[in-house]
Amino acid sequence: VGSIHAKPRPVVYTLRHVAYGQRFQTTLQPRVVYEGGLTKAARVMKLASIASFVGASAAVPFFFTGDSTVPSAARTILALTTLGMTGSSTGIVTWALRPYITSISVLNNEEITPQTPLLVQTMNVWAQPKVRLVFPVQLKPATQPLSSWVVSEVPLEISDKADKVLQEVNKGRKKLVTMAKQGDLFYAHMEGGVGPEMEQIVRAAGPTQA
Repeated sequence: VGSIHAKPRPVVYTLRHVAYGQRFQTTLQPRVVYEGGLTKAARVMKLASIASFVGASAAVPFFFTGDSTVPSAARTILALTTLGMTGSSTGIVTWALRPYITSISVLNNEEITPQTPLLVQTMNVWAQPKVRLVFPVQLKPATQPLSSWVVSEVPLEISDKADKVLQEVNKGRKKLVTMAKQGDLFYAHMEGGVGPEMEQIVRAAGPTQA
C-alpha cells in the first residue's frame, strides 16, 4: 500500500496537432490559437494531385504495349504529354498550398509578444504535417501571391531561446520540429476576422497581405 504522504507525480503536458492527431510529450503547455478553415480541402487536393500523377506514371508502359499501328514516335509524344500535364498540375497544387497554415500553437498562456515562440504547422509535398518554430518578430509582410508572411532571419537576441524551445518540444518526437528558415512563406486566413490570440500574433508580426 502506498504512503498517503507520497509526492505527486510531475505533470507532463501533451501537445496535440488537431488536424492530424499527432502527439508528443513536452514540459511546455501549448495552445492551438488558429486552425486553417480549408485544411481538409487542401489536404484532399494535394492527395488527389499526387494520385493523378502516380496513376499517369503507371499508365505509361501501356502506351508501348499491345498490337497497334501507331508509330513509336506518336506513342512517345502521347506518354510525355500525359506525364507533362499531370506533372504540371501536381506542381501547381504543391506550390500553391506549400505556405498554407493548418494550425498555429503558442507555448505559454501569457500575452503574445514579438518574441513568443509559435509552432506553425503546414503540409509537406505528401500532404503530411510539417511543423516549424517561428517567432512573430520574424514574420514580415509577403508580396508573393497566396502568402501572408515571409520569414526573416532569427534575431541574435532570441537565437538561444529558439534552441532551448526546439530541444524541449522535440522530446519524444519522431518527426522533429525544425526552425523556420529565412524566406519560408506562410499563408493564414485573415478575411472575416480572427480570434483574439491570432489578433495578437498579427499585431506582434505587423501587417499582412490580404
